[in-house]
Amino acid sequence: MADLGEVERLMTEGVPYNRVLGIRVASIGPEQAEVALPAAPERLNHVGTVHAAAQFGLGEATAGTMVVAAFSDLYATGIVPLAAQAQIAYLHPARGDLLGSATLSSDEQRRIRVEVAENGRARFTIPVRILDARGAVVSEVTVRWVLLTPSS
Repeated sequence: MADLGEVERLMTEGVPYNRVLGIRVASIGPEQAEVALPAAPERLNHVGTVHAAAQFGLGEATAGTMVVAAFSDLYATGIVPLAAQAQIAYLHPARGDLLGSATLSSDEQRRIRVEVAENGRARFTIPVRILDARGAVVSEVTVRWVLLTPSS
């Protein structure tokens, strides 16, 4: 697994939109990644809550951070991660600083690695919970990913 600084560099240099969005990788672990989205007036909607697009961007970036944390070692072999599908459920109005939290179990990571080794690609889903500063879940995002070699 990559270290926090390397993951943040890959997420902000490799994905320029993440710089525009203003995300910050807060923590990574073997099965979890957390990404922060600080409150800012430019991320608000017409009713003063965090815009739906900002929440979606945080969710996708958080899932992507989990992918990078778990599989960045495969990039040297030519493996490329791509988001293939995403869904979001807005549960409560989002206000203030937000934190995205993604999980991917070690068992699922092993399965994905085997599938990539055998088939040159693997599909998997990463769930993300977006929490406000009080710890309340304000939205839930599910991102379907594919890891693939350019020739597959």
